Amino acid sequence: MDLNRRIFLQRLAALGAGGSLLSLTSCELAQIDPFSLYYIKDDECLGCGKCIDVCGYDAISLNKKSTFELDADSCSLCGRCIDACDEKAIHVPAVKYSIIPSECTSCGKCKEVCEPNAIVLAEVNYVFEESLCVGCGDCIEACKKEGNCISYEREIYSVRGRCNGCRECIPVCKSNAITISWGKAVIDNSKCTKCGKCVIACRRYAINPARVKKDDEECTNCGKCLPTCDFHAITKTSQSEEIVDPYIDRAKCVACNKCYEVCELNAIEKEVPEVIFAPYIDKDECSSCARCYSICVDDNAIKATIEKASVIESACKLCGECLDVCEFNAVGR
Repeated sequence: MDLNRRIFLQRLAALGAGGSLLSLTSCELAQIDPFSLYYIKDDECLGCGKCIDVCGYDAISLNKKSTFELDADSCSLCGRCIDACDEKAIHVPAVKYSIIPSECTSCGKCKEVCEPNAIVLAEVNYVFEESLCVGCGDCIEACKKEGNCISYEREIYSVRGRCNGCRECIPVCKSNAITISWGKAVIDNSKCTKCGKCVIACRRYAINPARVKKDDEECTNCGKCLPTCDFHAITKTSQSEEIVDPYIDRAKCVACNKCYEVCELNAIEKEVPEVIFAPYIDKDECSSCARCYSICVDDNAIKATIEKASVIESACKLCGECLDVCEFNAVGR
């Protein structure tokens, strides 16, 4: 009888017959050899010690947990390690970036320059409501430098036959473009600024305003048109059931500042710490979880003395607790 089979049968005796049947069935379903042993992958183990904490059979050996230090000269102050540390043992004067949802149009320019893909935006469209548009043209000007997809469908104001010459439109027109002739209002389009105030003032809906149209195929969804419309004729809609507020995933953000530089709407807020100090890890608070070390790959600012765990085969009962708790896929079978 080989060693693995002997150890396996010893464990079955310890667990009982019911446990043995369950183990055999589970292994068969998972296509795992029931006689195979657990082991620690040296290349993956970071010596965090979590497997030891959950092992009720003292079947895992680790001389001591790994230790970690932060190299201030290599640290880019991105702060990703801060959020990963449950014990709050890492202290870094990190610059924090956040998106102001009320200012963001989800144009996507920040996302294009974000290499770690830390920016989350909803896929949005901008819809024009013709009944609310007064043809002021502000959106056209805003769109010229982007998709240039907005143009006039009707460029001038006119008066419909329903006008009764009530004169209510005249005092609101600051450009003096409206006069009365033969009991009807007349608009001088050489003076008209398309401000839309006469449209709002007319209770008989007798003023026919200018109208704009949007070429959806050319639209880049930059959103620059949205803040220019004071008449709520442009709305932001999402392809999903609801619009999710845009945000920056702190666990991925490397504080490269590219999103801040590219945002023309000032929708990205940059929070600089009031006090600048050398980043460090509080050794008294550190649990050696190794998350900071696994995150800080590009900068290599976390210096570690890595210890390796190992499985004591004669003591292991194949409970699998170590496999479930290991965040670094360092336990194999």
